[in-house]
Amino acid sequence: MRHIDELNIRISENRKKIESWMKGKTEKEYIPLYSSVDVRVSNHKLAPVDTNIFPAGFNNLSQPFRDRASGLFREYFLRKYPKVKSILIIPELHTRNPFYWENILVLKSILEKVDYEVEVGIVSEEFDRDHASFQSQSGAEVEAYKVKKEDNRIFTSKMSPDLLLINNDFSEKCPKTLKDIVQPVEPPVEIGWHTRRKSVHFEYYNKLADEVSTLLGIDPWIITIDTVAVEGIDFDNPGDRERAAEVADSMLERLRKTYREKGIPEDPYLFIKSNSGTYGMAVISVSDGDEVRKLNAEGRKRMRVSKGGKPVRDIVIQEGIPTALKLESGASAEPVFYLVEAEVAGGFLRVNKGKDDHENLNTKGMEFSPMPGEGEAAGGDGRLIFSPAHELVSCIASIAAGYEIEAILREGGCKEETP
Repeated sequence: MRHIDELNIRISENRKKIESWMKGKTEKEYIPLYSSVDVRVSNHKLAPVDTNIFPAGFNNLSQPFRDRASGLFREYFLRKYPKVKSILIIPELHTRNPFYWENILVLKSILEKVDYEVEVGIVSEEFDRDHASFQSQSGAEVEAYKVKKEDNRIFTSKMSPDLLLINNDFSEKCPKTLKDIVQPVEPPVEIGWHTRRKSVHFEYYNKLADEVSTLLGIDPWIITIDTVAVEGIDFDNPGDRERAAEVADSMLERLRKTYREKGIPEDPYLFIKSNSGTYGMAVISVSDGDEVRKLNAEGRKRMRVSKGGKPVRDIVIQEGIPTALKLESGASAEPVFYLVEAEVAGGFLRVNKGKDDHENLNTKGMEFSPMPGEGEAAGGDGRLIFSPAHELVSCIASIAAGYEIEAILREGGCKEETP
């Protein structure tokens, strides 16, 4: 992956310029407290393909990365909320997902390591008990308490917290319970997937990546990703499929031309995704518009709903980046980076033995593998995983999420609310 080596050299040569650019952005813009960024690395480019503002895989971080996250959280809270001593984590309500509760358990321990008092609170009208225990993947129990609200203050029977840490992306609606409260809330509940749009995120990301490319003197194509939004698509409707297919054909023709100009001996392909939501749901890959036109029943079903049963009507069609990373077993892999504000705390590898290098790895059969830190070799070929180039595109994605958040808050945030 020669382009990464060259990019790492450019970053090293221009480190002061990049640091100044980063400082200017982070001082002026709101940056989310934490985020995770899925990065795809091919033989010709690397770019983020998903950015989550409520990351739910802290359990996949190695101990050194957990320790680094502890320090970064501590620095953030001391700088922004120096009087905070107690934190209430607001999780998803996945009662049957022990891996998610392991994530909560680890996140709790990361914060407790730097001397915060931490509890877990449930926001749900259906949760009619004072508290309950949820079993994590390691077998440990996570105690969670019902969230109550009085005089615009959130509390549970266990704690009256100084700050609320949200680990729930509220895919469907924004909870009124967490609006207009006196305690600080990080990240803001207004920016769940009920308001976020991937097309907006990647528009900001590409603009920022263009700025960085100018600083580095590189072709911006190396770190940007072509993304087009298409609204009002029902994949059960042949007319809507035709509209999506025409956009796909146009993008593929544009990519084929670019590949020819750059001497890339491969055929381009695309990912079609719901414009909101996570967990790898509502995603298909195509290499021709006719695959959209002739999408079979299984494919149409896959594109019908996203997380929480939310109907898919708006989509993004995005340039596919084949992963060049394979483990010794031959399994395809991609790095996932975890950030606190705009600093990389660490990451891990998403591995899927049942998928090839062109497919979505965030689906059934995926596993997670520890990621070596900077300077450590991975796999059997000695490639570096956690390099300055990976760190840079992840940081740009985090800053882009900040622009996205500010735009959402300017527009009034939540459009729909639950009681």
